[in-house]
Amino acid sequence: MERILAFGCHPDDIEFMCAGTLALLVKKGFEIHLATMTGGEVGHPFLAAHEIRNIRLKENENSAKIIGGFFHYAGGSDLEVEYNDFYRRASVRIIRKVDPLIVFTTFPFDYLIDHKETSRLVRNACYIASVPNYDKEPGLKPTNRFPYLYYWNASGLKDIFGNELPLTCIVDISSTINIKEEMLACHKSQMEWLKYHNKWENYLEIMKRQSRKEGEKIGVEFAEGFIQHKGNGHPQDNILKQILGELCQEIK
Repeated sequence: MERILAFGCHPDDIEFMCAGTLALLVKKGFEIHLATMTGGEVGHPFLAAHEIRNIRLKENENSAKIIGGFFHYAGGSDLEVEYNDFYRRASVRIIRKVDPLIVFTTFPFDYLIDHKETSRLVRNACYIASVPNYDKEPGLKPTNRFPYLYYWNASGLKDIFGNELPLTCIVDISSTINIKEEMLACHKSQMEWLKYHNKWENYLEIMKRQSRKEGEKIGVEFAEGFIQHKGNGHPQDNILKQILGELCQEIK
């Protein structure tokens, strides 16, 4: 069975931005893996870092289970993600462990530096996981392929300058929006944090409102947008279109 990896920065990033597409891919017979770079250690108004980390990682595990998936934690710390040796090796080890056909990750110029650095790290890991002499961790073999790589849309659907992204495809998730909502609802501690910090009153409705806005671009109720990475070595064809057919609309 081929595997798909969604690699975000914080617990709930994946659910907010691409869980509907992951649920569609489960229906097509793929094994799904979720990974986060950090444990969301600062995301609570009064709990200590180790307490909220344990809670948030468990919430991520519960979310993955909804679609029969698996969860991986890279071992990083919230608001401390850097492009350095520790994070490079952690990212590569997850890529090697999963050996995914497709990788989804955060947009390279998202609003938060943690997201930006995670995007760089995952992109780099997708490329160097196949290098035999890099990080010879016992029990992990170098991959023998470059995965398809997609960036999900930016948080709030705009880059740091307020511009919409040049999406290359948009996936109709109208049939899986309830699964996406169920997965996101696992992150109860994040709902509390964003209500406190961002003044978000209805976390789930904000997600659905964003998904509706993406759906408007292709005339469906709910959708998720992506940009395919087409750098040197990576496959150039749009495998999401091949797998999902009419549910994936390419943007010219």
